[in-house]
Order: sequence, then C-alpha cells, then structure tokens
Amino acid sequence: MAENNNNIVDDRGTNTDAGRAIIQRLRDEGFDRSDEKLAVALGRPVEEIQSWMSGAEAVDDDVVMKARGIATQRNINVE
Repeated sequence: MAENNNNIVDDRGTNTDAGRAIIQRLRDEGFDRSDEKLAVALGRPVEEIQSWMSGAEAVDDDVVMKARGIATQRNINVE
C-alpha cells in the first residue's frame, strides 16, 4: 500500500518523500548503494529497505532518526 507523500514522519516536519530521500542518500553515499549493507546498519530487513525505496511502504520516524545519526557519524550530508 503506497502512502500519502505529504504525511509528516518526524518532529522536524520531514514528509515521507524527504524521509525516503534521506535514506536513499545514506544508502547511496555511505553503503555503496547496497540495500543489504544499509539494512544491517539500520537493523531492518532488506525487504523493508526495498519497500521504502519503491514507495510501497512508508518510512517511519525511527528509521529517519537512525539514518540521520549514521549519516552524521559518516560525515554524509543527507538534508
């Protein structure tokens, strides 16, 4: 089920499209574009990563927060 792209997913006002973009940028720049490597880093199943990237599943505040934290640790600008 695809979500409404205007849904806010965190207290910063990040919507689902922006949350997905953060996760995609982290994956692409920090994990060699590998869903598998990103899944391990986020502690989530690969299938969930793939669902986020396709837009089939909404990202949540927890994963956006984790992605921002990992990006900060790796000096990757995801905003």
